[in-house]
Amino acid sequence: MNEIEGLARTILENLLSLPLAECAAISRDFADLTTKPGLYAVRHRHDGLLYVGKAQDIKERFKGGHKALTWSWLQDYAHHDVVIATYTLDFMQWRALSSDLERVILNLSEPPYNVRIPMRD
Repeated sequence: MNEIEGLARTILENLLSLPLAECAAISRDFADLTTKPGLYAVRHRHDGLLYVGKAQDIKERFKGGHKALTWSWLQDYAHHDVVIATYTLDFMQWRALSSDLERVILNLSEPPYNVRIPMRD
């Protein structure tokens, strides 16, 4: 396992193990979300991981709309059962590593709402 794979596994573990009460709730303004860059996971209380992504500004990413929230609504998930876990990176880490980290995390977890999972090199 290389350094990126190890870091990706650690981030995924953090995103999945964060207690739901400590995750950001779905709200109109996403007040609980950070404006920092990083990776995020949309999780369901019972069905687990739904979607993984990256953003330079996580709050702004959701304020503009997000397909994972639309799809969870279409599946009749109650909004209080869907939360957003985040893992922030400093800007240099985000710029240098976010795409590689996201790719590895997607390959490890295969979330159902990620339509296209980037292929491993």
